[in-house]
Amino acid sequence: APRSPVLNGSLWVVAGDPVTVTCGASSHPAPIVTVARGRRVVAAAVYEPQVTMALAAARPEDAGEYLCRAENQHGESSLAFN
Repeated sequence: APRSPVLNGSLWVVAGDPVTVTCGASSHPAPIVTVARGRRVVAAAVYEPQVTMALAAARPEDAGEYLCRAENQHGESSLAFN
């Protein structure tokens, strides 16, 4: 199963500023890594070690809980972030 995902990026942002958050996880075989907000996937990478979620200009409605999930045929691992 994939190892627990790791985040790289700023989670404190001023409205209007750009946001980039990278989430990565390692596994063999390579995982499918997604970032979702609720049931909506906002970024995905298939058979890649990481995915990047980028917002050109953060809005107040972008605040909230997101879930980074890494999965392959052996299992899944996830990490929630705000």
